[in-house]
Amino acid sequence: SGLKIRIHEYSFKEHDETIAYSLSIPFSSTMVFAACMKRQEAPGTTFRKHLDIAEGLLSEDDFLLTEILLSPHSLGQVERISDQLSALTAMIRARDKTKLKLFLQELRGNIGLKTE
Repeated sequence: SGLKIRIHEYSFKEHDETIAYSLSIPFSSTMVFAACMKRQEAPGTTFRKHLDIAEGLLSEDDFLLTEILLSPHSLGQVERISDQLSALTAMIRARDKTKLKLFLQELRGNIGLKTE
């Protein structure tokens, strides 16, 4: 029933920006997850799914990973992660359920889930 291929035309700059967005965000998030790992069993499927992603990513060639992370647009994406992590840390530190609920609603909206 067809290959269902989608073709996008990009300038070189648009390509680099898109790759930075679509790869450096999940790559760096996964690397931070792996950096926090220790040898310990953890129950549940969520952790296992993240671990599977990390194993897949870190099985990739170092050249590919470093090229993506060192592209001109990747730093801005990684800084966005850092900013959001700092905001989340502040909410947790303050034990602010109201801000956390608003943050969760924002996240759901960001990925196209219905919000309350």
